[in-house]
Amino acid sequence: MNTKILFILVLIIGGATVFLFAPKSKPVPVSKKTTMEQVPETQINQPFVSQTKTMGNVEVTIIPTVPIPREKMVFQVSLNTHSVELDYDYTQIVTLSDDQGNTYNPLEWTGGNGGHHLEGDLIFEPLTEDVKIITLNIDGIDNQQVSFEWDL
Repeated sequence: MNTKILFILVLIIGGATVFLFAPKSKPVPVSKKTTMEQVPETQINQPFVSQTKTMGNVEVTIIPTVPIPREKMVFQVSLNTHSVELDYDYTQIVTLSDDQGNTYNPLEWTGGNGGHHLEGDLIFEPLTEDVKIITLNIDGIDNQQVSFEWDL
């Protein structure tokens, strides 16, 4: 028998052996019921839909956390770009307003500044009672202005 043919046969038999005896992954069963233990904590405390908008060359994603009476209002913020330096003072360019005519300034920004990818929390004083709509306004990122609005 020709050595080339023998070599090809050995490769085919070896490949078939590896394929037949390799461990197979089993599909993970999908549960139709979701219990509170299966839901990540971040989803339990965030019933609001995240919103993403573009401000020039910056993609901004905002997720408000659940407003708790007499507790600070917190917004999770993610900023991403490949061309703009994100070195803004977020406590100066962001305001929160409500349907009662109140305006709130951020108490704190936890995400630092600079770079092209930032994540952090914008923290505001507690909302007044009976607020039904909140609007987060950002003015100045890449010389743009944008508003995010949620019904409570």
